[in-house]
Amino acid sequence: MLHRRLRYVLLALLLPTAPLAAQTTVVGTVTDSVGHHPLAGALVQLASSGSFVKSTNTDSLGSYRIDSVPPGKYLLGFFHPTLDSLGIDVSPKQVTVVAAGEQHVDLAIPPAQRIAAQLCHDAKGNDSTGLLIGHVRDAETRQPRTGSVTVLWMELSIGQGGVHRSRQQIPIKTDNLGWFAMCGLPSDAVMQASAQAGDEESGFVELQVPAGGLLLRDFLVSHADSVVPVYDDSSAVKGVLPLPMLRRGSARVSGVVHNDKGKPVVNAQVSVPGTGVDGRTAETGTFQLGGLPSGTQTVEVRAIGFEPKRVAVDLTRDRLTTLDVLLDHPVQTLDAVKIYGKGNAAMAEFQRRLKAGWGHILTPADIARRGASQATDLFRTMPGVRVAQGRGFSNTILVRGCKPTVYLNGMRMDDDAASDIDMLVNPSELTAVEVYTAASRPAEFFGNSCGSVVLWAGMLPR
Repeated sequence: MLHRRLRYVLLALLLPTAPLAAQTTVVGTVTDSVGHHPLAGALVQLASSGSFVKSTNTDSLGSYRIDSVPPGKYLLGFFHPTLDSLGIDVSPKQVTVVAAGEQHVDLAIPPAQRIAAQLCHDAKGNDSTGLLIGHVRDAETRQPRTGSVTVLWMELSIGQGGVHRSRQQIPIKTDNLGWFAMCGLPSDAVMQASAQAGDEESGFVELQVPAGGLLLRDFLVSHADSVVPVYDDSSAVKGVLPLPMLRRGSARVSGVVHNDKGKPVVNAQVSVPGTGVDGRTAETGTFQLGGLPSGTQTVEVRAIGFEPKRVAVDLTRDRLTTLDVLLDHPVQTLDAVKIYGKGNAAMAEFQRRLKAGWGHILTPADIARRGASQATDLFRTMPGVRVAQGRGFSNTILVRGCKPTVYLNGMRMDDDAASDIDMLVNPSELTAVEVYTAASRPAEFFGNSCGSVVLWAGMLPR
C-alpha cells in the first residue's frame, strides 16, 4: 500500500548518508511464514537517507539480489499483496553494509501466531482456535467493497438430555478498504462462509482454519443478473417465511473430473450451490455450466463411490473459468451388519410406529441401501416430500410445500431446522428416519401445520 512505501522513504531520510567506497551485493530470501513457502514476486527495496534507492523482485524461489551497494546504513524492506491481505505492517530491517563481496539478509512475513497475537488481543495463545483474514472485493473490478462476512457452523454441546447440536453464526463488518479479520474460530469445525456488500453477494464456500493459525480468504461479490425462487409450491404457507431466491448470471465454468488414477469419472453430478444450476459429466469426464452469478462460488461434484468434492472458484461475468477436479477419497461400501441387543423404550416406540404403518419410515436397512452422501438425499424418493436446493450447501426439506418441524433423537429443533438437516447430521450417523404429515403424526412429535420429520442418530439399535 502507498502509505507503507512512504513510511519506508521517510524512515530512510533519518539515516546517515552512505559513503562511496568498495561495493557489496546484498542477497537473501523472502519467506511467507504463514503459508510456509518462499514469497515469489515480492518487491524488495534497499534505501539510504541519500539518493541511493534500489529495488528488485524475488524469483520463484523467493530469492533476491541487489548489486553495487556502497558500505553504509540502510533500510531493507519488502512489499507484497499478501501484506495488505493480512492487514499488518512489517517494519524494514536496519542493515549495515560493511565490506565488499556478498552480504546475506533474509526477510519474512511473521508467523501466524504472531499475527494472531497482534490482531486478536484477547486470543491469549489459544491453540484450539484460528483466525480468518481477507478482503471483500467487486468480482469485476477487484475494487474493495465495504460490507460483511458471515461464518456459520454446527457445534456440539453436552448438557441435560444428552448431546445437543446448535447452529453458530458470526457476522463481522469490513473496514472502509474491504478488509476483515475474524478471531476465535474453531479449528475442529468445517464452516461455511459468504460475503455481502449492499445488494452484492458471494456464494458460500467451505473452509477450515488451522489450529493456532490463520487462513487467508478473499470474497468476490456481485449483483445477480436475475433471481428465481428456491421453491414455489402452491401449497406452501404464504407470508410466513421469506421465499429464498437462487441467483443467476452470465458467468461460466467448465472442467474435467477424474480419479486418482487419471481416469475420467462419468455421470458425476456437478452443481453450484445457491444457483440451482447443475449438470452431469460426459464419458470424457468433462462438464460445462452456464448462467452462473459472478463472484466467489463453490463447484460441488458428487459421484457414486466417492466422497463429495467442493472447490471454491472466483467467477467473472461473461468469461469461462476452467477447473480440474480430482476425486481422491473413495467411499468403501460395506455389507449390512445385524447387531442384536437389549431393547429400550425408544426402540419399542419406534417398532410400534413402524408396525402401525404411520407416516413414512426408513429403517437402518433402508438407509444402508440408499448410500446417501448427504442426509437430505434420503428424502428424495419419499412420497409427499420435496428436497429444494437452498442458498448454502444445505438443502431444504418440504412436506406438502412447506418446512416441517424437525426432531433429532426425540428433541425438537428450531423452526428453521428443515433447512439445516445436512449440517445437523451425517447420513452415516442416522439409524432411522420418520416423516409425518400434520394429520398422521404421533402426539409426541407435535409441530407446525406442515408435518414433522424425526431423525434418529445412534439412538436405535441397528
